[in-house]
Amino acid sequence: MRNAFLFFVIVAQIFAQFGNQDSGGPILPEQAAYDVKFYKIDLEINPDNKFISGSTLIVAEVISSIDCFVLHLDTVYNIKQVFINNEAKSFEHKNGLIKISIDKVQVGDILEAKVIYEGNPREAKMPPWDDGFVWKKTKDGSHWIGLTCQGGGADIWFPCKDHPSDEPDSVSIIITAPDNLVCASNGKLISEKNNGDGTKTTHWFVSTPINNYNVNITLAPFKLIEHTYTSITGVDFPVMFYVLPESYDTAKVFTEQFLDHLKFYEKYCGPYPFRADKYGIAETPYLGMEHQTIIAYGNGYKNNEFGFDWLHHHELSHEWWGNLVTAKDWRDFWIHEGIGTYMQALYAEELHGKAGLHGYMKTINKFMNIKPVLLEGSTPASEAYHPDIYNKGAWFVHTLRYYLGDETFFKILRRWSYPTEDLEKITDGSHCRFVTTEDLIKQAEEFSGKKLSWLFDVYLKNTKLPKLDAVLIEKDYENELNLEWITPDGSIFEMPVEVLVGNNLKKLNMKNGKGRITFPDMIIPKIDPDNWITKSEINIKTYSKKGF
Repeated sequence: MRNAFLFFVIVAQIFAQFGNQDSGGPILPEQAAYDVKFYKIDLEINPDNKFISGSTLIVAEVISSIDCFVLHLDTVYNIKQVFINNEAKSFEHKNGLIKISIDKVQVGDILEAKVIYEGNPREAKMPPWDDGFVWKKTKDGSHWIGLTCQGGGADIWFPCKDHPSDEPDSVSIIITAPDNLVCASNGKLISEKNNGDGTKTTHWFVSTPINNYNVNITLAPFKLIEHTYTSITGVDFPVMFYVLPESYDTAKVFTEQFLDHLKFYEKYCGPYPFRADKYGIAETPYLGMEHQTIIAYGNGYKNNEFGFDWLHHHELSHEWWGNLVTAKDWRDFWIHEGIGTYMQALYAEELHGKAGLHGYMKTINKFMNIKPVLLEGSTPASEAYHPDIYNKGAWFVHTLRYYLGDETFFKILRRWSYPTEDLEKITDGSHCRFVTTEDLIKQAEEFSGKKLSWLFDVYLKNTKLPKLDAVLIEKDYENELNLEWITPDGSIFEMPVEVLVGNNLKKLNMKNGKGRITFPDMIIPKIDPDNWITKSEINIKTYSKKGF
C-alpha cells in the first residue's frame, strides 16, 4: 500500500513487539519435517466479550521422520486439548509454540492434529500495519469485526505452521457468530445455517493453495453486491462484494471501476487465478489487505488524482503478485509489493498514456534507503517489511522495463505470473507457485536473451542507489558531455542513458559504465528526460575550455 512510507517508524515499532509471533524466518527442523495439506478452522466468535473458542484441525504429510509435532499459536490462548489421529496427547504451549509428543512417524505418514482452544485474541493497534482482531461498530451500533496477520502470522487466531513456504492445498473455515452478522471469508460459500439460538454458522471452503496470513474473516451486517464475470479464458466466475448498508449505493457505483481493474489485470498478467472460487471484497474497519478471493477494502470509495481507487487496485494486484505467485521467503517480499505497486503506475498509463505513467511514478519517488530491498538469508516478516519494498521495488521494475523495452517487458510480466500458456487454463491450484528473486531473474533472462543479474543486484541488494556523474565541457563550437555510473558496490553498471539534445533523443550505451556525447554550443542537454532510470540525483560539473 502506498501509504506505507508515511507509517514506517510506527510500523517498525509495532512489528518489534511481536517477538515470537513474528512470521517466517529460519524454519524449525520439526516443522520442515512435514507438509501441511489442509486446515479446518471451526470457531465461535463472541464479539461482546471479544472472545473466540473452538478448534483447528491440521492435516499434514510427514516428509522426514519426527517424534515431536510443532505448531505455532499465540500464547494468549488457553489450549484445552490436543489430539493426534483422534488420540489425546500431552503438549507444551510456550513462547508461541505448541510442542506435541507423538509416536515416531515415517516419511509418507499422514498426521491429523486437532487443537481445541479459547481466549481473547490480541487486538490490532493500527491495522493493517500491525496484527490482531479489530472490534469496531457500524453507524447503527452493530458489530464490525476484522483481523489482520501479515506480519505476526496466522497463529494469532489459529494453530498453524507459520512460515510462508508452506501453503495448505485447501482450507475449511466454519464460523459461528451472532445471527445479525454476515461472515465474509475466503473461497466458496458452502452453507449458512441459523442455529435458532441467536447465532448463525457460516461455512467457507478454499479449494486452492493459500498462504496462512491470507486466511481471513470479516463480519458485519453486510449487504451483498453480486456479479458474474467472464474471464479472458471464457470461464464465468462469481464476483461478491460485501459492503456496509450505509455504503451500498456508493459501492454499487464503484463496482464498475473495480471490474475494470479486474479486466486490466487479466490483460497484462493473465487470467484471474482463482476462478474456481470467486473474486470478493469485504469492507473492513482498516485500510486494506490482499486476502485471497476476499480482499479487505477500507478506502472509503474515493479516487486519487489519476481518477481511480488506488487501494482497491493495489490489493487486487496481489491476487497475482502474492497469491498466485508467492514469495518463498519474506526476503522476497518485494515481489508482492514492488510489482504490485508498479501495477498502479501501469493503470495510470492505461488511463492517461505516458503522462499518466510518469506522473504516477513521481508520486512514489521517496525511498528510505536504510536497508536493501532484498535481504540475505531466510528473513522474518518484521525485517523484510519496510517501505522500500513498495516504492523502490516499483521503481526497479520501471527501470527494468526501460532496459528491456516494452515488448519484451510485458511478455516477461505475463510469464512471471503464468510461465506457460497452458498454466493460464488451470484452476485447480496447481498453477499457484512459490518463487524467489533468483527464479524471476532466470525467467527474465530466458525470455529476453540478456544477462540481468547485475541489474537486479545493483537495485535490490544495495542500500543506496547508483549515481550518475556528469561532466559538461564547454568548448568554442561544441560541447561535450561525459557520463559515468558509480554503484554502491563498485560494480560496472552498463545501464544505457537517454540524452535529449534539442529535439533529438539519443541513447548512450554506457560501455563499462561510461558514455560520451558531443553537441552544438548553446544547447542544454537533458539527461534521462523522462526519468526512466532509478538513480540518485545527477551531479553535473561544468568546465569551460572556450578559447583554448
